[in-house]
Amino acid sequence: MRIIRTLAFVPSLVLAACSGESITAPRLAPDAPAAESPGALGLRARPISGHCELTTLSTTPAPAPPVFRQVAAGTCTLSHLGRSTVDFIQLVNLGANTQQSETLTYTAANGDVLEASGVGTSTPTATGVNFSSTITFIGGTGRFVNATGQAHVEGAANLVAGTSRYTLHGSISHRDN
Repeated sequence: MRIIRTLAFVPSLVLAACSGESITAPRLAPDAPAAESPGALGLRARPISGHCELTTLSTTPAPAPPVFRQVAAGTCTLSHLGRSTVDFIQLVNLGANTQQSETLTYTAANGDVLEASGVGTSTPTATGVNFSSTITFIGGTGRFVNATGQAHVEGAANLVAGTSRYTLHGSISHRDN
């Protein structure tokens, strides 16, 4: 279901990016309640870091070159998750050297899920790209239900071998249990 929702969302991102108009966050109505602070939700801020290795990386033109859709899966060792899995989908524009959109799902060994989204840049190499991005934590399940925060990601993808490695460092707020 998550992939279907993501796939339904991706074309709208691409069309919006091509429209020449900037995308902005929706405005709240004047009487809309303010978002609760992380502390009010029982969340505690702390650093997050770790590394991931993706061994399943597929790249297909979407909607057409130079924009490609990448789907990847792999394993990570991350603070607050331990040994975990990661699945992500992103649109990479090789002409503009950008990662236009990323959706990431990290799953801890106990089944808790941490979701994130991100954007970044890529620099071509002989076998793929070096990349840098900022991911924003947007919730999940279990102790990550209302998770917030950001992390900086640095890595390299070998498009010939279909592999990728990256490290992340940042801050996350989530429940302790």
